[in-house]
Amino acid sequence: MSFSLLTPLALALGALVAGPILAHMAQQRPSQRMAYGAMMLIRRLVRRLEKRRRLKDRWLLALRILAVLAMVLAAARPELSWPETSPSFGGSGAVVLVMDDSMSMGMVSGGRTLMSRARERAIALVRSLPDGAQVGLVRIGGEARRVTAALTTDHAAILADLESMEAGYGRTDLRGGLLQARALLEGTPGEVVVFTDEAGPNVVSGAAGELRRLIELGASVIPEVVLPSQVANVAVVSAEYGDGPEGGSVDVRVHNFGEADIELPATVGLPDGSEITAFLELAPDASVDEAFTVPQTVPGGVAWVRVGDEALPGDNARYFHLPRVGASRVMVIDGDPGPTPTRSEVYFLERALAPWGGRRGGVLPEVRSPPGLAELDPEVHRVVFLANVADLSAHAATLTDFVRGGGGLVISLGDNVTADRYNGALRDLLPAKLDKPRDLVDLGARDGVPLELPDLEMDLFAPFAESGRAGFTRIAARRVFGLVPYEETGWDGDGDGVRTLLRYEGGTPALVERRVGRGRVLLWTSTVDLGWCNAPLQAAFMPFVQRLVGVLGGEAGGGAEQLSVTVGEPTQVRLPVVGLEPQVTGPDGVAVFAELIRQEELEVRFVPRLPGAYTVGVEGEPPLARVAVNTPLEESDVRTGEALTEVQAEIDPSRFVRRAELGRGALALALFAVLAQALLAARGRAS
Repeated sequence: MSFSLLTPLALALGALVAGPILAHMAQQRPSQRMAYGAMMLIRRLVRRLEKRRRLKDRWLLALRILAVLAMVLAAARPELSWPETSPSFGGSGAVVLVMDDSMSMGMVSGGRTLMSRARERAIALVRSLPDGAQVGLVRIGGEARRVTAALTTDHAAILADLESMEAGYGRTDLRGGLLQARALLEGTPGEVVVFTDEAGPNVVSGAAGELRRLIELGASVIPEVVLPSQVANVAVVSAEYGDGPEGGSVDVRVHNFGEADIELPATVGLPDGSEITAFLELAPDASVDEAFTVPQTVPGGVAWVRVGDEALPGDNARYFHLPRVGASRVMVIDGDPGPTPTRSEVYFLERALAPWGGRRGGVLPEVRSPPGLAELDPEVHRVVFLANVADLSAHAATLTDFVRGGGGLVISLGDNVTADRYNGALRDLLPAKLDKPRDLVDLGARDGVPLELPDLEMDLFAPFAESGRAGFTRIAARRVFGLVPYEETGWDGDGDGVRTLLRYEGGTPALVERRVGRGRVLLWTSTVDLGWCNAPLQAAFMPFVQRLVGVLGGEAGGGAEQLSVTVGEPTQVRLPVVGLEPQVTGPDGVAVFAELIRQEELEVRFVPRLPGAYTVGVEGEPPLARVAVNTPLEESDVRTGEALTEVQAEIDPSRFVRRAELGRGALALALFAVLAQALLAARGRAS
């Protein structure tokens, strides 16, 4: 509280107070007095009267001095000021409600969420407005958006929107909300009422620019802050798979944003459905690191960590990518290791199976030399690639049992292969007998003979739409292994069957399939490197290999792209083949609206609204991309940051000061003093 004078020079008039004092002192008595007889009795009477008169004169003098001082004070226009906590509401006729429906508003306090309390206040405010008041509604959870396109007098519609409003999982976009409120006001003054918990760092300070623009517009920003009785929240702030004993470990960090000690369980959930639980003790505003040991064999995918916190359930789980742990379900036998990676027979095959490698790639193929076939295990492996392997006679029986039991076998050829050895060792597996290599064009030629369009009715090519199908025609071979003429047999029954899946222009077989028992064998008549064909350099190669592994029963998800994003963040996934028709599936198993952008590559764009694991792919096929979506970390920090009133006071202090002018009161006091001294003087004369 402070006191100030608008015209301090008027205080100089205070010298007039000397007037009444001098007037009272000017009353003189005769200088010569002569005492005589009877006057002695009168003198005693006069002395008693003078004592009484002096008392009355002093009050009269005081009133006259008070009148002069009050007049001087009124001329100086005194002002009393004191700080105000918030701008007052009412009177503008235009109101914009800004509702914070971010994740932190889902905090439970006293059995109710902060969102329910904010909603109740907002509903009461709307009901208190006069019928003609214009109202707008803005939500600021995630990306700020207008609920009403313009200000409206339809209060019933506003109330219906408020009653259905719940806290989501997004961050607080206060800046965007104030921007939308300013747009609703359309350049005119009004009142913006913000219902929020003011939680999170930089939420309010980040909106200072929009606050300033609203203040310059003449609008009032009125905070309606809802706070919990006690700040409490525990959240998983990080989770990552790393090396360690057994199959590795998941390193987890949990933070307590609350004000009290807490003990709670933390559970890691793996893609195979198994769970690992530990109990954590956390001090206020402290973190705890915990390592969870992963079993030796775990399928790849999106895993999660969850804590048992009841204060703010929205951020109890955190999702992360877990690679395939342990033995791969795909074994690749490299029959011709090269001096450099690109000269190696299986380099391009590895890149197609796990293009992002390591942790990002999920499942990595198990690459071995030919003797490694001795470790083929039908319980572990589902698909075997034989890449230009010279001699398979020692492992023919193992491969035959593997395929008959339901395994998938893919054979690619090359310079190491001889027809006699293969026809003898693999006679029970080959779709057709090998003849000898033949040149379709000169091996030194830049281009070869392209493939014909595949048949989309076949299960192997079903996911490829027209443009994706056309990508196969860019695959061209210069040399292939000839096949002894073979007969294509029926494919619908359960017994053996042979069919040609791909041909080069002119009819030369490129890919032939045979069913053996419960398994399948595919013979690629060229190489999987650049020795005889250009397949590894074409866009269709990777999705084709992924699809091939999936059809044969292997885990092709190792090639899925892995992304980690935040709720509400626009997400783009680029796919290598334009012809695919993928869909995005959310954590609840429901398809998510996605936009397909067809350019040189297919790009899928979507905005996740829920935390969890999302997949991008063709229905019934291994995913082309996996997306781990988490809540924003800043929303987990439920402690109150800067206050809206504090930032507004820094921008325009005058809005947060209540003032009272005392000039009228001083003038009234002066008039009262004049009247009182007049009455007192008249009474004195009468007595």
